[in-house]
Amino acid sequence: MPSESLLRRIAINVMVGILFLVFAFPLYWLLISSFKPLADIITYPPRLIPDTVTLENYRLLFRQTDYAIWLRNSLTIAAGNILFSVTVASFAGYSLARYDVWQRKNIARAFIFSYMFPAMMLGLPYFVLYQRTGLINTNIGLILAHASITLPFTTWIMWQFFQTVPLAWEESAWIMGASRFRSMIEVAMPAAMPGIVACAIFAFAISWNDFTFAFVLITDPSQQVLTTGIAQFIGTTETQWNHLVVGGSFLVLPPFVVVYFLNRYLLAGFSVGGIE
Repeated sequence: MPSESLLRRIAINVMVGILFLVFAFPLYWLLISSFKPLADIITYPPRLIPDTVTLENYRLLFRQTDYAIWLRNSLTIAAGNILFSVTVASFAGYSLARYDVWQRKNIARAFIFSYMFPAMMLGLPYFVLYQRTGLINTNIGLILAHASITLPFTTWIMWQFFQTVPLAWEESAWIMGASRFRSMIEVAMPAAMPGIVACAIFAFAISWNDFTFAFVLITDPSQQVLTTGIAQFIGTTETQWNHLVVGGSFLVLPPFVVVYFLNRYLLAGFSVGGIE
């Protein structure tokens, strides 16, 4: 008779396999449909393995739509949010961890409190503000909107991470003549690199997946991003399934690849949440 531990392992493996299929099948279906002719995409009953494989859908997507422009805009905004948010969060987190800031723990907790406000709630105030400041339909405006969602959490992460870096390392640099700024850049920052990478991944995910801010703050077709551009493929009378599955594949794959190859940094960055 199988032992209890063996039965437990079998049950766990079966559950993991079922969960994997549940979460992986939509991704498989999206990718495999992007290589099907349009007639096969909408055929019923659907086929798990296509009879015909083609790249025509990819060619038509870039030829018949502004997908290349949307992709460029999304990459630009994601890169801008990563650069701005990681830089500000690193300096803010270091300051909270190293300097005797009044009520610094409560200040850090306030960052997390501000993170609770959803993008849907902030969209209208930002629209009114951006109309008055001329930031509507600009990459800078969208980057700042994304940063307002990104910075509270990334600042918290970097504050936690810099607390794990021994102060003695920086003191050794000071004894050797390094300034406070140089010791931060050359000693503390490299030691906190897993946290920086985790913040960069988080900032990328916020910008790449955002629909609300892009929908509210961007009205110029030449400034559209992937999320709002792909939504145009779903009309009131017709859905362009071939464009939808190919565009969705390009939208889904980058975050999947980034998390797959950098997951150890992501887990390391999010595992310091209990430090006070």
